[in-house]
Amino acid sequence: MIIADIYVPSMDKTYEFKLNEDVTVSVATDEIASVICQKEQCAVKGDKAKLMLVKPESGQLLSPGLTLYENGVLSGDRLMLV
Repeated sequence: MIIADIYVPSMDKTYEFKLNEDVTVSVATDEIASVICQKEQCAVKGDKAKLMLVKPESGQLLSPGLTLYENGVLSGDRLMLV
């Protein structure tokens, strides 16, 4: 399990998530967007598949086909959902 803070610039909010390091980034992104929308009672405008996770410190776009672990995401990392 990875615990990460995920910043969402469009909402100017940060959320803490427990993520499974063995799921692909595309699955994690979809689940993160769904949980945030459920919490904020909003809907994603546009295509959810176009959302990306970024490591803002390094500017690294996480590869959607690789797992969080394969992308080098560790507990305590800060990510950004764009």
